[in-house]
Amino acid sequence: MTPPPPPRSGVDVLGIIALCLASLIALPTLAVFLIGLVPEMNAIWWLGIVLYPLLVIDGVLVVVLAMVGLVVAVRRRGPRALSVIALVIGILMLVPPLLLAVGSAI
Repeated sequence: MTPPPPPRSGVDVLGIIALCLASLIALPTLAVFLIGLVPEMNAIWWLGIVLYPLLVIDGVLVVVLAMVGLVVAVRRRGPRALSVIALVIGILMLVPPLLLAVGSAI
């Protein structure tokens, strides 16, 4: 009897999707923050009000997708680097809203 072939390692699709979703909101939020630091561009902070709820929703979605991608990658013994990176970015996306919520509660 021949041994079963080793499982092939595929592409981390859920990690790629999570990274794409993270870049949709994280990059514009970072741009608004950096542009808002320029003294003449203080009027751009209203975009932060629009991007804040999207940052929370997208951050939660990215964390969930990255966790599912990690579980799938571990079970398939496939690559999991992109899911780990997406998980870290998703957590970093949730830190500013969490700090804002905790800071206002004190």
